[in-house]
Amino acid sequence: MAKKITHYFDYLTDKNNEPTISSAEKKLLDDFMQQEYSGSKWDAREMGSKADISTHIYKNIQRGTLVKAAFKSYYKYAIAAVLTFILGLGILFRSPHQQPKELLMRTASVTDSIKLTDGTLVYLAAHSIFRYPEHFNGKIRSVELLKGNAFFKVAKDPSHPFIITSPQIKTKVLGTSFHISLDHNKSTVTVVTGHVSVYTKKQKTFLRPNEYAIFTSADGLKKQRTDDMSLYSWYKKDIELNQVSLDKVFTLLGFKYGVCFTTENEKILNTRITLYIKDGLPLQNILDQINYITHLKLRPYGERINVSN
Repeated sequence: MAKKITHYFDYLTDKNNEPTISSAEKKLLDDFMQQEYSGSKWDAREMGSKADISTHIYKNIQRGTLVKAAFKSYYKYAIAAVLTFILGLGILFRSPHQQPKELLMRTASVTDSIKLTDGTLVYLAAHSIFRYPEHFNGKIRSVELLKGNAFFKVAKDPSHPFIITSPQIKTKVLGTSFHISLDHNKSTVTVVTGHVSVYTKKQKTFLRPNEYAIFTSADGLKKQRTDDMSLYSWYKKDIELNQVSLDKVFTLLGFKYGVCFTTENEKILNTRITLYIKDGLPLQNILDQINYITHLKLRPYGERINVSN
């Protein structure tokens, strides 16, 4: 640092008689020279006659130049003060603020998870896109869920709020667990533990456990309550569903595998089944199980599953 500062002052003294010197640089040099010249003790044995040096400085200022050689010995004694002077200003030597590298995580037909540098766990459903920084920098821990579904277990840090930005909504927490679902027409945030703020450009709501906020372009942001949190266990490795309606089974599978189920016969959705979903099991294997148990026909068409008798 000392070498850097010395070189910088050498650079300024050389530049002082050039039209390219900025007013800020000139003021810095003038202020330093005035401060050090008036506040320092003169060593005539080392530095020569004070009167002679003053006369020499005055003549060179009149000519518009500053002779660096005349102050070479003076700089040797002033360097400690230079350190204090420059470090006090700070901003002249401050490195540009560097944003941490952003990473993108995409899931295909299976779920995946990641642990962020702050300890937060993020579980991504199939066909989801998540953007996050290589490390958190600043007062806010900011990430983006761009598509799909995700379950967050946010590490507690009251001084650094955790914010998830999605296309239609923003979710702000300090430390909690919750689920975010992004559909084509709606966005939903469901809180399992802790407290969560959800807001859009015009609206804001505050959620507690067993509450969820749903946003649609037509109805805006609305808060509702749910008593069945079993749907939000989709991120767990092994899932056991005992006498659960097909409506809820399809919702859970939709979260986990990023698909949607459609049927022309809504009565089918009331059928109850018991189902065990092992970690890593392909969706088609689960559909085959449901076909066998219910004698229904579940046919996949891309990310859409058609259900019929």
